[in-house]
Amino acid sequence: MQLSPLQSRLVASLAASVFLLILYLLLVSPRLAFAAEIPFDSHQPIVATHDINALQGAIYEPEFALLDRSFIGRAPPGVEALQLDQPRALNLEPGKTACYMVEKAVLQGNTASGNAPRDEIKREALPDDASDSDSSTPSGKPTGLLYLSANTCRQPRAARSKDNTLAPQLIISVSNSSLAGCPKATKPLRVDRDKAFEEGAVMYSVNATGDIYIGITAPNVSADFQGVYNYEIAASLEDYFHQYQEDGDSELLWMDSDSSSALLMTQDLTRSRDDIARIMSQEPPYELFVSNKNWTDMHGMMRSACGLQRSAQIMANSASNKNLNSPVKTAMTLRGRGGFPKQQFYFVALNESTTYTGILVKKANVTAHEKRQAGGAARPGSIVYQATEFNTVSRTNCQVVTDLEFCDEIQYAVPGNSNKFNNTALAKAYDDYAKSMYANFEKVMMQIPCEAGRTSRYSLAKTCDDCRTAYKRWLCSVSIPRCEDLGSSNAFALVRNAGQAFPNGTKMSDSGFENKPYSMVSRNVFIDQKIEPGPYKEMLPCEDICYNVVQNCPAKIGFRCPQPKLVAFNYSYGRRDSNGSTVACNYPGEARTPMSTAMRTIPNLMLVVIAILTVVLG
Repeated sequence: MQLSPLQSRLVASLAASVFLLILYLLLVSPRLAFAAEIPFDSHQPIVATHDINALQGAIYEPEFALLDRSFIGRAPPGVEALQLDQPRALNLEPGKTACYMVEKAVLQGNTASGNAPRDEIKREALPDDASDSDSSTPSGKPTGLLYLSANTCRQPRAARSKDNTLAPQLIISVSNSSLAGCPKATKPLRVDRDKAFEEGAVMYSVNATGDIYIGITAPNVSADFQGVYNYEIAASLEDYFHQYQEDGDSELLWMDSDSSSALLMTQDLTRSRDDIARIMSQEPPYELFVSNKNWTDMHGMMRSACGLQRSAQIMANSASNKNLNSPVKTAMTLRGRGGFPKQQFYFVALNESTTYTGILVKKANVTAHEKRQAGGAARPGSIVYQATEFNTVSRTNCQVVTDLEFCDEIQYAVPGNSNKFNNTALAKAYDDYAKSMYANFEKVMMQIPCEAGRTSRYSLAKTCDDCRTAYKRWLCSVSIPRCEDLGSSNAFALVRNAGQAFPNGTKMSDSGFENKPYSMVSRNVFIDQKIEPGPYKEMLPCEDICYNVVQNCPAKIGFRCPQPKLVAFNYSYGRRDSNGSTVACNYPGEARTPMSTAMRTIPNLMLVVIAILTVVLG
C-alpha cells in the first residue's frame, strides 16, 4: 500500500522518536550504570572511616582517559575531600588513620581564578610510590603549590596525674597515592612522605600535579595514656592556614612586672603613619595564652592555636575584657616608643616569684565550624609566635604603672608602697609630680624666641617642639625611675634608699652603704617623702636621654649632662649593653625581652658624640 506524503512523514517521525527513546534508556539505565562496579557483599562489615587501607579493593577507577577523578568530582568512600581554606576537625583514636584528599579539580579551579602560589616557600617533592600506588590520576604540569597544615587540639594524657610523660605526636603523610597517603598506623615512617608534628603543629607543601592524598595517623600509645587525639587540618593555595614562628625576634615583648602584675606588648603593628587610624579602629588582632612555666597541659602543643586555646591557664582577647573576674585586660594603644599602634596586655593577680610562659597567636578569621566569608581577609588562618617568658618578683615595693596622662611613654615598674598606693593611684601621683616639674621648664622656654624666623632661631635644624619633646622624656625618666627588686641579680642596677625602712617596718641589716650617699636615698626627695618605698634597686636612665636634651634645646636654658667616667655620671646615668641581652639602662619603651640590635631604637652614635662635645666644650 502506498502511503500518502502526510502518512510517510508521520511514520518517519514515529520511528525517530522510538529510536531516541531506546537510546535514552540505554544511557541512563541504572542496571548499565552498575554493571562495571564490584557487587556489594552484604556479609562484609561496613568499613570504618579511619580504616583507609580496607577500601582499596572496593574503589571503582574509571578506565577512560578523559574521565579521571578531576571530572568525576568526588572523593572515594572513606576519604574526605578538603576544600581550600576551610579547616576540618576530627577526634582520632590512637592507632587509627584518617584520610583526606584535595582533588585536582579544586586545585585547577583556584589556579584559574588567579590564586598564584608563593614560589619562595620550600617545596616538598612527592615520593615515588609506584610500588604501591593505586592512583589513576595522570601526571602532568603542576597545578600549583599546595600548602597543607594541621594543629593538634587535644592529645592523650598520662593516666597518672603526677606523670609528665607526653603522648607521641601525630603524623602526616602526603602522596598522590591513597595507599601511600593513607598508610596503616603500624607502617614505619618514610622521611620522604611522612612527617611528625612538632609541638602540636605541622606544615607541609607539595607541588600538586593531580589528586593529593593526606593521612593523619595517631600513633599507638600504651595503657599509661587515656583519651583521644583531636586535630584540625586545612589546605590552601595561598599560604599555610596554620602557621608558627620558628625564629627571629619575638613578636610579644615583656615590658616589666612586679610581685603580682605584668605588662606585655606586641611589636608595632605598623610603621606607617598613614595606617595608624585604620588599625586603631579595628579589633585587637591577637590573642595571648599564658600559663605557669611548670604547667604541663600546654607541653606538646605550644605551636598549636587550638591546642593553646584548650590547655592554657589564662587566655587574653577582646572577649576576656568583658569578664569582670578576668586577670588580664587587652587594648590597642599608641603609648610607648614611636607612637605607633600596639596591642597591650596588662595582667593582675599573678603569683609572686613565678615564671610564666606567654604565647601570642594571631587569630584565624575562619574556624573548623565556620565557612570563609566572601570578600574576607586574604589570610584566613592563624599564626602562633614563639613563646615569651616573664616572671614576677618577691617584694612589693616595685609596682608596674602604665597609661599615664602626661608621661605617656612610661610603662614599667617604679618605686612603690602597696600600703599607701595601688598601681593606679601610684601612677597618678608620679604623673602629677612630673607635670608640676615640667611647668617650671615651660617658664624658662617662654624666654626663647620660638616663633622667630628660621634664621633667627637658636638652631637651623631643631625647633622648640623638639626641645620640649626631649626635655619631657628626660624629666619623666628621672622623676619616675625604673625599679628593680632588691634581690635582682642585674649588675647594672643601683641600690637606692637603703637608709629607709621597708613598707612593713623592717630595715636592711648592716647594708654597708653608709659610705655611698647616692645609695642611701632615692634619686629625688619626692620618692622618699611621698612614696616611701624603702630599699630598692634603680635601673639608671640611658645617657642618650640626657644628650638628646643638649642636642635639641638652646644652650641658653643652661642644661648640662655629667661627663662619662666621672662619679656623678656613674650613679646618674647608664650605658646600653652592646649585645642587648639584658636591660642595662632605662629608655622609655625599653622591653625586658632580649631583642636584636636591629629591632632596638638606639640613637645615632655621631649625634651622641656631638652632644658630649657640646657638654664638654659648651
